[in-house]
Amino acid sequence: MKRAAILQTGVNNPNLSAHYPDYPSMFRTLIGQAQATPMIELVSFPVLEGSFFPDIDRFDGFIITGSASGVYENTEWMKELFAFIRVAHEKKKKIAGFCFGHQAIAVALGGKVIKSEKGWGAGIKKHVVKSKKDWMTPYVSNLQLIYMHQDQVVKLPESAVLLSGDNFCPFSAFTVGEHILSMQGHPEFSNEFVKDLIKLRTDSIGTRETNLALNSLSNPHDGTIVGQWIVNLLCSP
Repeated sequence: MKRAAILQTGVNNPNLSAHYPDYPSMFRTLIGQAQATPMIELVSFPVLEGSFFPDIDRFDGFIITGSASGVYENTEWMKELFAFIRVAHEKKKKIAGFCFGHQAIAVALGGKVIKSEKGWGAGIKKHVVKSKKDWMTPYVSNLQLIYMHQDQVVKLPESAVLLSGDNFCPFSAFTVGEHILSMQGHPEFSNEFVKDLIKLRTDSIGTRETNLALNSLSNPHDGTIVGQWIVNLLCSP
């Protein structure tokens, strides 16, 4: 059985925490649904609280969660996280990062992230998949995922291969080698959770964009497919 550590970098909005699971639990559900039989042992580490980071050599891979923080804040725990990512990358450990995790991987490996002047990317969005790895099965050429972000990767690491993007978010996903998957989207989020989150952020998102985002949630999304990709990645040689 493979061992993977969930690096928790954020917590639920306090107005929602009593009604929805925390970020590690969301990923446990996503990963659990993607395994016909248990193949991955998951252990979570709340690194945002100053908790110690896991021993890299004791784990086969790592999942980095989302966060309300911005990677450009460059706090001490973020610096530790960036250093951790670089060492894990050098050791060719499997890494999957989402939203803040996606941005942290980009910054750690030489990319750049900013708070976008374009505003919020919220709701379900479809992006064309521009490249393919063996662990991307089942394969889809158009990937629909839930998004909830203001920050964006604006420069990829030199070693990265673009996986998907559009005019609003050109670098929504990328891969590095055969061992890193990095995505701005949230495969772990449910429609119900993000619906309530969007409503809480209406003043910041804007009425028009809020309505568009809420309407988009009537569409299906491919979170379960990405969940399978994560399992395939973590279990690959």
